Amino acid sequence: MSTRQAADLPQQPITMAEERIGVNGAIAAALTRWIGSMPALYIALVVVGGWMALATWGPLHQADPYPFAFLLFLNNVMQLVLCSVILVGQRVLGMAADRRAIQTYENAEAIFARVADLQAHLDQHDRALSRGVSLLHSSPHPWIERHRVQPPPQAIDQAVGVNGRIAAWLTQRLGSMWAFYAAAGTQVLWIGLAVLGAQRVDPYPFAFMSFLSTLAQLIFMIVIMVGQDVLDRSADRRSEQTFLDAEAILHECQRMKARLSAQDRIIDSLASYTAAQVTEHLAKTIHHIHLQATTDSHQPPSGGPALQPWEQLPEEAQEATRAQARRIGERLAAVGCLMVPTFDPTRTFAFSDHEVELLARLEHEHEMAQASVPGPGPTPLLAPWEQLSDTARAKHVEAVRRIPAMLAAVGFQVLRDGKGDTPGEADFTADEWAALQQSMMASGVLVSIAEGVMDPEEIFALIKVLREASISHPNRFIRELTAASTFTTGLPPGAGYADYEGPALELIRSATTIIAGKAPAALADFRALLVEIASVVADANNEGGFFGLGARPRTPREATAIEAVRRATDLAADGVGLPADGRAGQPMPSGH
Repeated sequence: MSTRQAADLPQQPITMAEERIGVNGAIAAALTRWIGSMPALYIALVVVGGWMALATWGPLHQADPYPFAFLLFLNNVMQLVLCSVILVGQRVLGMAADRRAIQTYENAEAIFARVADLQAHLDQHDRALSRGVSLLHSSPHPWIERHRVQPPPQAIDQAVGVNGRIAAWLTQRLGSMWAFYAAAGTQVLWIGLAVLGAQRVDPYPFAFMSFLSTLAQLIFMIVIMVGQDVLDRSADRRSEQTFLDAEAILHECQRMKARLSAQDRIIDSLASYTAAQVTEHLAKTIHHIHLQATTDSHQPPSGGPALQPWEQLPEEAQEATRAQARRIGERLAAVGCLMVPTFDPTRTFAFSDHEVELLARLEHEHEMAQASVPGPGPTPLLAPWEQLSDTARAKHVEAVRRIPAMLAAVGFQVLRDGKGDTPGEADFTADEWAALQQSMMASGVLVSIAEGVMDPEEIFALIKVLREASISHPNRFIRELTAASTFTTGLPPGAGYADYEGPALELIRSATTIIAGKAPAALADFRALLVEIASVVADANNEGGFFGLGARPRTPREATAIEAVRRATDLAADGVGLPADGRAGQPMPSGH
């Protein structure tokens, strides 16, 4: 079941009130609510007890003496009415239970579909982490496959055989308000005819009517018991199915947990190995640069171990350099920076003078703290930072300035995290944020429909670009924006390129204007992202030609659409500035 189908499932649980529809349903609900209550019981006890007392010692002694024939007649009438009400309530219970079973079945199917998607996603991770081998060593719960072909249990399913079908027919006919009206109306009519003298067969106290009422009650009670048995058996089947659903979901959760645990072990191993390798390479680079700097400064060698090649250093000196390498990440975080694998060798980085002095001071204070720890051998005497000579300070300063070069030598570069001065979602209105997100989709969709249709490969490529940008883009604002994308295209059903081009380009211009006004530092990256999305979508598959002959990754129409996107992001070329009121245009209505 797709996400769309899952979203269409009932959002509220099925209730008894939903089965009480129409006039008859409302009357049945009122009868069930009032008669099936403790106040009704108290009223019945008071009326019966009062009548018996008045008929024994009071004014009703002449009208209905013991054995209270009229009271027994009324009792039979009420019992017949109550049997009809019970049958009606039983039928409503069965209908509600059937609807609940269908809802539970649909919800379980949606959950199983989501579980299958997660397992497929985890399988991709397995193959990436373990060289194409799945880490899953168990099979799906067998109930998941059976669930798809086994319909939800219904009360009518328990009516098997001739007797079962007769019982179902009786329950359906007698468990209706029309049967209640017939029972009540027959007795009222019979009594009315006797009072008017139209029928003399059964005068007061209506013994024959009482006999028929008692017989009907007997039949009704048997039908009620049969219906109760049907409800019990269908409830057992529903309970069994619910148990199997829960068992299958728990089984799948355990399978996913086992896979994640296996992936954790591999990831921990890879992370430990990678961290150790990076630390080792960085430590060697630190030592090599220090050795080179000492040689370039023409300082006379002191003969100490620090001026020996890395392979000849004592283990204590190597470990101290490794510790210095591990501290680089902490030092960068102290000034709002981080080290990432090199993704753009052309990007340059330089610390500000304030950052250089802060990092140099931190490293010196660390050396002082280490020197104060008792250990074997003589302890060097280090002065506080303020008392250091200019030469000693310059040594630490140069070490800090060499950090970007050292990281570049081992395949890393320094970036500012931008948390302090980069705007985020909170700095935009809801309409502005929606326009920014839709503009990213619009730049890809416009190119996708340039050849008439939206190909699945192109949509997948569009989503992939956004997902990758949300993880690895160097600009924090772009990462936040792409991570929040809902992938809403805004494309109305049946719309073509000519219909979509104008609104899409206007949305892109509006979004670019918003960025220029509220996040100008991210404008260049945002424009580049939109053009990149358009280009990646165009190159996602081969189009054009005649039955595939002469097809190419980027057709002239797609190239025109890419150029239109690029021009829409160029505010200077379009002569577009910020709106006078500083507000963005409205986002396009949601499509599919």
